[in-house]
Amino acid sequence: MAARGRGDREPESDWDVRAALSRVVASPTIAKSPQLAHFLTYIVDETLAGRGDRLKAYTIATDALGRDANFDPQTDPIVRVEAGRLRRALEQYYATDGRTDPLVIDLPTGRYMPAFRANVAPRSAVARFRIWRRDMSDTLRTNIRLVLLVAFVAVAVSLSFDLLWMVLSAERKSIEAFFHSRSATASSAGPTDSVKP
Repeated sequence: MAARGRGDREPESDWDVRAALSRVVASPTIAKSPQLAHFLTYIVDETLAGRGDRLKAYTIATDALGRDANFDPQTDPIVRVEAGRLRRALEQYYATDGRTDPLVIDLPTGRYMPAFRANVAPRSAVARFRIWRRDMSDTLRTNIRLVLLVAFVAVAVSLSFDLLWMVLSAERKSIEAFFHSRSATASSAGPTDSVKP
């Protein structure tokens, strides 16, 4: 079912949507981020109240995300960023814990008004792989400095061990050469004691 205005809703449909919302916000995927849970609850409530078409970055920022009246969506991308996080969280939820939920809450790209539809089939393994790949990519992007630091330290440690090994090898060869030359000198000099008759 699509998102609707106030005039064409049925009471049981609202109940279904609110039950779906409760399951989503209680899931570990969303519950660990109160801001995402508040964002989702706000846009679902506004849509069920017939105000979904009025959901804009400014109203979401000031009513749901705690920004003040001076909020400027052109300079502060918080709503776009949180909407992207919410889309990924919803995809992850419906690919895992919510794969058998009877109703799916979607947040279409480029919009802030959610859509509600029947969950006709569990997500495929391909969809789960795409979500995992996107999450890994996001994690890598978020932690790129840490990854670069770890790589730099690993290279530095490796080069240090190589340098230490070369120095120790040169020292060992030098010591072996010294003892070899002493041994050769001693053997070429012959015995120093003479036997008297």
